[in-house]
Amino acid sequence: MNLFDCNLEDLRRWATDQGLPAYRGQQIFEGLYQQPVQRFADIKGLPKKLAQDLDIQSPLLPAQEIRRQTSADGTVKSLLRFHDGALAECVSIPTKNRHTICVSSQIGCPVGCTFCASGLDGLGRNLSAGEMVYQVLFHHGRRKVTNVVYMGSGEPLFNYTNVLKSIEILAEPRGLFLGRRRFTVSTSGVADKIRQFAHDEPQVTLALSLHAPDDYTRSRIVPLNKKWPIAELMSAMDDYTNKVNRRMTLEYVLLADDNMSRQQASKLAKLANRYGAHINLIPFNPVSGVPHQLPAWNAVEAFAQQVEEAGGHATIRGQRGADIDAACGQLKEREQAKT
Repeated sequence: MNLFDCNLEDLRRWATDQGLPAYRGQQIFEGLYQQPVQRFADIKGLPKKLAQDLDIQSPLLPAQEIRRQTSADGTVKSLLRFHDGALAECVSIPTKNRHTICVSSQIGCPVGCTFCASGLDGLGRNLSAGEMVYQVLFHHGRRKVTNVVYMGSGEPLFNYTNVLKSIEILAEPRGLFLGRRRFTVSTSGVADKIRQFAHDEPQVTLALSLHAPDDYTRSRIVPLNKKWPIAELMSAMDDYTNKVNRRMTLEYVLLADDNMSRQQASKLAKLANRYGAHINLIPFNPVSGVPHQLPAWNAVEAFAQQVEEAGGHATIRGQRGADIDAACGQLKEREQAKT
């Protein structure tokens, strides 16, 4: 059993199922999130015999770090191996006032965006809520986590129940107590789940990975567009924004060979203005085996200016971890290539 899959009430029930008082479950929950622990014996106040028995039954931690890369800017990318041997990446991104953890939601990815390493091998499996929670907690000991973004490998809305459960656990007041607005979930455009997300988690920020403003281009680089084309996706976003009444973000990876024409800049601005959305322009991070080109910096700036001239509000995301395998799936692909 992965105890990180459990919220506070789950652990209270687990304790009583073990013949223990419910407060032992609460004690374990608080120990997991408020103390640096590697095993049950590290949890303060837990009876020694109980801790020893639990340590014998199963390991406390659901994964181990097998590789780490540290950038000159402080970004840390970790490759975690879970108990079944599955590999997933998580990234610690420290800035002056924030410590953001980028979380993977699946092993691999079923979407198959042509610029991303995550989907090169397709989907392995969904990550459990606890496996996502542990990615955050793994980096929490270095510096208190302030923000969590579900922007690593996988499509979070295809792992909907587990993603929501992980947010619930991380927001628990007796745990890390992260406010709902500290979370961002990025989706490639799962229209039906976008509508549901507005109802289930209206305070959590939603980011739409658009990457192209027309169906012809988007269907080529984001195959999910063939199921939910832009018109249907925008209808779902209409419903979402009417429900939550909050500003959203459009993510747009800049590909020198595909999505940076003046006409596309104008269309992008028009789509963003429909919601008053902010546009996050992301220069492509080159990935081995991916058929796209890194845009020149002057072309990036020119595209941003064209979006602004068309009435959109855009910023160019500063590259973090540029000197390591920073793009989603890169570190995993490099590790698997060695075996």
